[in-house]
Amino acid sequence: MREKPQPVDVLAQALVGERWVVRRRLPDGSATDVIGWVERLNPEGLLLSTSRGEVVLVPSGEIITARRAPAAAGGPDPLRTAAEQLERYALPSWLAWNEPLGEWTLRAGGGFTARANSCLAVGDPGMPIADAAGRIVEFSRAQGIEPWAQVISGSGIEAELRQLGWVDVHLETDVLVCRLGTFLGESLPDPSVTIAEVLTWQWLEAYQRSRPNDVASEILKMILAGNPPAAFAGVAVSETRLIAIGRGHISGTWLGLSAVWTDPDHRRHGFATKIMIALGHWGARQGARHVYLGVRGTDPEALATCARLGFRLHHRYRYLAAP
Repeated sequence: MREKPQPVDVLAQALVGERWVVRRRLPDGSATDVIGWVERLNPEGLLLSTSRGEVVLVPSGEIITARRAPAAAGGPDPLRTAAEQLERYALPSWLAWNEPLGEWTLRAGGGFTARANSCLAVGDPGMPIADAAGRIVEFSRAQGIEPWAQVISGSGIEAELRQLGWVDVHLETDVLVCRLGTFLGESLPDPSVTIAEVLTWQWLEAYQRSRPNDVASEILKMILAGNPPAAFAGVAVSETRLIAIGRGHISGTWLGLSAVWTDPDHRRHGFATKIMIALGHWGARQGARHVYLGVRGTDPEALATCARLGFRLHHRYRYLAAP
């Protein structure tokens, strides 16, 4: 016997923003599943938005069954992704001027941030390491920046560059990962957090308060917003002032979180976690299944917070400077 639609009291079960699986009866008598986020619900039906950007109205009379789904699609253990592969996923998130060097990437961004102004030395440069190191120096001098290489800690590339005299310029950064669904759990976006896919001047002003700099705004915009999809989250105290911010970037099935900051006068209110969760829900709607972020090993409080949220250490990276 085929399944018959049963009265489903969606209002008693679903909340706006949750992800649900709804089995509906089609006019030809067949059935299909719709998976999406609840945008609106009433006795007449359920409005869902899908990860493909579609908006689907499911009338109550067509609902066979309905159940709550994890906040993000599942996926393999993120620890199964190689460190080299994850660094390639993260590459577009902080990228201005760049050119390939085999599988390496030479990067320059007006001297703003180490990640945007170093060579991602991952994989095979297509030449001896000594020659590749020389190419980093040439490129950096032409761009007016210091010759730095970002390497995965403990890698063979790090060892070979050290043999050439390259030395540490920063402490290590821990790259932490989690399944996005695990990180989000049953949480919903806090209404105090706004998400925009366009970099606004209010967000940029808060970002410059978080790390004062004199870099041209065009360069900042190129690095922060030049490789979409990206999202900019904020908590406002007025139309012109944000007291907490964060940035999300999608690459493949990975959501990268960065620039999470709270004004010192407004800390200890959980804004950072609210920002991350809101960006996590945005990423889930873009099809992300995993989430990563980088934390300096010298910030034990941030590491402890991330551990409570379900993050685990994936790998570490560091920067080396030419001798």
